[in-house]
Amino acid sequence: MKKWVILCCIGMLMSFSSELTISDVRAIFKNAAFEEQACTKLIYSLKNQASKHSVFAAYKASGLMMNAKYVGNPLEKLSTFSKGKKLLEQTISKDPNNLEIRFLRLAMQVNTPSFLGYSDAIPRDKKFILQNIKTESDPELKNMIVVYLQHSEVLSQAEKKHL
Repeated sequence: MKKWVILCCIGMLMSFSSELTISDVRAIFKNAAFEEQACTKLIYSLKNQASKHSVFAAYKASGLMMNAKYVGNPLEKLSTFSKGKKLLEQTISKDPNNLEIRFLRLAMQVNTPSFLGYSDAIPRDKKFILQNIKTESDPELKNMIVVYLQHSEVLSQAEKKHL
């Protein structure tokens, strides 16, 4: 029994430390808002990759922000959220024209409780995404953004028709 537990732990650690593709990261991200384990996997899997790629840093930041809802202590919740927010804003300042990163910020701001006061970039990001979505060459990313926007309340019905 001990061997089985050890093997499971080693397997989990290996899956957290292996490098992920962008498709893997996107799939984990979609579940991270609903599953604590997916959120944890997103954060730890990107631990080393986040410093290499701005998109991975943005996903790690988003994971940290989402992870705040799984933390019990209110001060630790705020600290976790703030750490993710700071990383996301730093990432956007380094790569402001990246559609995926701007989409992640929009998704985070739309889903952040209003009392945290993190919603100021929604109009800018929405406009940027609407202007650039049609020219996006990555079909997986384009589909992910369109599906999100179609199901969110951030766009008007008229804007949704033009996607």
